[in-house]
Amino acid sequence: MQAMELTRNLPSAEDILRSIGLQRARGNSDLLSGIAVFGAGMLVGAGLALLFAPSSGAEVREQIGSRIGGMREQLGQKVEQAKRSATGSSATAANAG
Repeated sequence: MQAMELTRNLPSAEDILRSIGLQRARGNSDLLSGIAVFGAGMLVGAGLALLFAPSSGAEVREQIGSRIGGMREQLGQKVEQAKRSATGSSATAANAG
């Protein structure tokens, strides 16, 4: 019985941690609320980006399309050059042989 009385008078784990300036580890609820705040910040940032974008979505899509078209054209030219140089080198090799 004396042991029971002694343990009742001891401070709790919370009291000990608080007295030395520490606290218990946080649970999953804090992690979930942090993720929720991060997601909300992403949505707000995306909305602000759309509001303050220098051009409209249609203009941006048109610019991207024209850049891709230019890249396709350049790639086609390089493929044609490679074909010409490959046929030129094979014709030179055939004439030499």
